[in-house]
Amino acid sequence: MNKYENYLYFLAWPCAIIYSAYQFYSSSDYFDNYYDTYGDFDSGWTWIKRKRDISDQEWRIWLTLLSRLVPCTFIHHFVSQITKINNNNNMILCCWYILASAMFLYYYLGILGFLCILIQPIFLHILTSICSKSTAWFIHVLFLFVIHVLKIPDGAFQSWLEFNDEQHFILTLTMCWMHLRSISYNMDSIDGQLSGINRFIQRLAYCLYLPTLFLGPLILYHEFVDSINQPYRYWNYKKLQTFVLNLIRYMFWIYFTELLLHFLYINAIQYHPQIVQNLNSWALYGLGYCMGQFFLNKYVVIYGICGSLCALDDIKAPPQPKCIGRIHLYSDMWKHFDRGFYKFLVRYIYLPIQRSHVYFGKLFASFSCFTFVIIWHGIQMNIFIWSLLNFLGIIIESIGVSIGKSTKYRKLQNMYLSSVNTRRFHCMLASPLLAMSAISNFYFFGGQEIGNIFIHNILHGSWEVLLVLLSFLYCCCQLSIHIKNWELKRIKE
Repeated sequence: MNKYENYLYFLAWPCAIIYSAYQFYSSSDYFDNYYDTYGDFDSGWTWIKRKRDISDQEWRIWLTLLSRLVPCTFIHHFVSQITKINNNNNMILCCWYILASAMFLYYYLGILGFLCILIQPIFLHILTSICSKSTAWFIHVLFLFVIHVLKIPDGAFQSWLEFNDEQHFILTLTMCWMHLRSISYNMDSIDGQLSGINRFIQRLAYCLYLPTLFLGPLILYHEFVDSINQPYRYWNYKKLQTFVLNLIRYMFWIYFTELLLHFLYINAIQYHPQIVQNLNSWALYGLGYCMGQFFLNKYVVIYGICGSLCALDDIKAPPQPKCIGRIHLYSDMWKHFDRGFYKFLVRYIYLPIQRSHVYFGKLFASFSCFTFVIIWHGIQMNIFIWSLLNFLGIIIESIGVSIGKSTKYRKLQNMYLSSVNTRRFHCMLASPLLAMSAISNFYFFGGQEIGNIFIHNILHGSWEVLLVLLSFLYCCCQLSIHIKNWELKRIKE
């Protein structure tokens, strides 16, 4: 492709993002004299002299947890290294992993919180260790519904524990992550390598591994076992330098995100759908992109820091998410955002179901994956709509790929289109699908009412605005393909 055309795409897409974000910023004057009944804002950093949006409780709780978790994890690593140097027995190392997490859980959640976390993997281990895989899956899915009942705010479970909202949120979040790990160790064929108490200790160490205990990312059981079975490698200057640089990098993204929250009130405005409804199209799309970028930043920071802590232990964690601004396909978004969860879905749901169903195997396997996604995230209408739109997007994309591989299409393509025009044509087809992908995520980020506003704007807005939107999404598709090809070229080289 002509380099000047590529320059145009690389210039147009970022300019559209910046302009739309500026339009959203200019439309947020509603909050200048806003009576803050629910504590959505604080005074912010003194040198900026603007209030800061603190209405995303998840972000605030995660940062508080990280500030306590990271120093304790250094102690965890220090003892781990001594254990590895002086003893090659993995069972002793696993016992330390269990003990370190138990002490932190007791410190952070008290004895009742610690027991709730400890009982879950033990209970599931006893229930599923003698079951067939289909029976074990039934037990796991049933237990997910129990967790969602326990997640009810100010419910009987929270009252019984006498937990505040932060402790209750962290406890139930940990139970959700614990459940994925319980499924992983139960389904992996590696079970046969150990028996009895050793197998139980290894499973418990995997479930309670401190750097990933609360916030992920998800490491599959066989990957964890492979990591701890590797020969010990001494810490060196390069490893410590990489860790420190990564920590500085993620600290930068924390402060950069906090800085933006002084100007872009992304989260607070979601509680005011009437304000969102009155935004002009540019400001509305700016809000949508900012919601996605804020969500990405959260997981870059959380998965990045936790993954770096795992690397100190020579345990390979999934890499951080790729930027949403450079991905245009549904399949790539699922592959590269939460890679641990994606591998979980493929290994334990998609591939087994695809192999066991001759007809419509891929379709039913995809349907089963998204059904599990709904159940794990919580059975709510906005989660259902988000999953349904993603499922439809994956199906449309798969149909497009199948048509593209067909002999008849390839003949027509070679007859009428050059390789450059083929890429342009494919990007034109992908642009509406990218819009659908974005809107599906707005249901996930902002809830059903916010998602409906975006749908209404697309369906009832002017065709001129829609044409401009699709033109910029076309630029995004071109940019995405260019970066993807560049990455593939680097891998080959």
